[in-house]
Amino acid sequence: MRDCTWVPGCFENIGPQDFNCSSDRTADLGEKYNCIAWAVGRTDVFWWPLDLAGYHWPKGLPKEPLNQETLENFIKAFETEGFAVCQDGKCENGYEKIAVYANSSGNPKHAARLLSTGLWTSKLGDYEDIEHPILESLEGRAYGTVRVFLKRPIHNAEDQAS
Repeated sequence: MRDCTWVPGCFENIGPQDFNCSSDRTADLGEKYNCIAWAVGRTDVFWWPLDLAGYHWPKGLPKEPLNQETLENFIKAFETEGFAVCQDGKCENGYEKIAVYANSSGNPKHAARLLSTGLWTSKLGDYEDIEHPILESLEGRAYGTVRVFLKRPIHNAEDQAS
């Protein structure tokens, strides 16, 4: 059962009217994926550059100690999925986009994906996926601020609808 009433208590810039809960908790479903995997359209792995069982990171990229992750490494990981750094998070015909949040030390903490509807979708840890119209609603203590945008071509019209 979808119950995202906890979200405004964890993110100081979002109110109940600022998002829609779009999935159930994954922990309850026996699935394990996170915001980084969700941003690239994956729900079968947990993406993070830790050298531990259960974590996926693209081959050839460095594993990093917890809380010492680098934006550069995350950008390279997204590049393995066809993304390239771009100017902004505005809808652009023929492309899908992601935004990467990082804390004041520059450590990546979250990624959101832009839907063809113009809404952003975010996976909140082991909890629900939400849709939110503005990126700033998740900025703050937990995720920091949006630091970089990336985009990749959408290969067909069916991909754009998802």
